[in-house]
Amino acid sequence: MQAVLYSHARNNLRQIIDEACDNFEEFVISTKDDKQAVLLSYEEYEAMKETLYLLSSRKNRERLLDAVEEIERGDYTVRELEIDE
Repeated sequence: MQAVLYSHARNNLRQIIDEACDNFEEFVISTKDDKQAVLLSYEEYEAMKETLYLLSSRKNRERLLDAVEEIERGDYTVRELEIDE
């Protein structure tokens, strides 16, 4: 995450947007009176929203965390998916 002043962000907005979108870089943009905002790619923002949604349900959160633990232990089965065409 990079911190930049508002004036730098204003003067280099296209470059900052490109970096956020192409490299998933995040920027904290600060004003002189210490107000701060974050600029990140729309794709990353949507992924964060989806993660928050998936973790918002207690049952779903527990199931996902259990699945992560199983994977970390190597306790899983690899299967081929059959796709009907």
